[in-house]
Amino acid sequence: MTGPELIQEIEASGGVLALSGDRIRYELPGHVAPLVELLREHREEVLRVLREREHSALCYVHGAKATWWFSPDRYWVCERCHPAPVATALEETTQSGPPQIPDGVRLLCWDMKYPPVAIETWAIVNEPLFIRTTLKQLESALKGDCLGAGNWPVRTLVERLECAGVKVEVTT
Repeated sequence: MTGPELIQEIEASGGVLALSGDRIRYELPGHVAPLVELLREHREEVLRVLREREHSALCYVHGAKATWWFSPDRYWVCERCHPAPVATALEETTQSGPPQIPDGVRLLCWDMKYPPVAIETWAIVNEPLFIRTTLKQLESALKGDCLGAGNWPVRTLVERLECAGVKVEVTT
C-alpha cells in the first residue's frame, strides 16, 4: 500500500489526518485502528502528501491557499472553512488547561503531551543476572545514589524484582 492509498483508506473510513509541524495527528474509528502501524511505516510519504495537499489548492470560498481534509461523507473540506475535528479537539484541550483536579490531589505541573503517548514500558527478562543487578540498583537507590540505581526509584525497583519472583520489603 502506498502513502496516498493509505490516506485515502483512512479518510474514506471516517478517519481524519492533520499536520502539526512534523507530526501527523490522526483520529481513527476503531475498525481501522490497525492502520496506525502502516501509517508509521509510510510516515515520510504520508507527510509529503499531506504537505503537498496543504499548499496545493485555493479554497473557492475565501480564495486563499487552504489545508484540506477528507470528511466522513467523502468530500474534501477546507480546514479554514470547516476545521478538522482532530485539530479542533487538540486546540481546545491545549487551550482549556487542566481538568478538574480531585480533592486531596495537588497539581504540580501541567505539560500535556500530544498523542500518541506511551504509558507503559514492557520488558522481558530471561536471565538471572537481572535479579542481582536490580538488587545492586536497589542498594544504590537506598543510599541515595541515583546514578548507581540506574535512575530507577526504590518503588519501581521493588516492583521489578517482584515481577521476576523476588518479593522484598524496604524497611528503612
